[in-house]
Amino acid sequence: MSTSESDSDADGVTDEAVLAAAETLGEELAAANDKSSEFAFTTMVMQCNEAISDETGIDYGSVCGADDDGCC
Repeated sequence: MSTSESDSDADGVTDEAVLAAAETLGEELAAANDKSSEFAFTTMVMQCNEAISDETGIDYGSVCGADDDGCC
């Protein structure tokens, strides 16, 4: 395990835990995309972006815009 994998933030959350949570979120969004209308899915992604931004303090939606091919 590299140092970056085991580093933790002030709350004790490791990089590995963050990546695992992101992977799980991605899998759940992919499944929701298959089952939802385009409007419902877009709304859900926007809500996820807002929650991520609130938690991290980073405007996730602008970092990973919906118009960027190959991003997210």
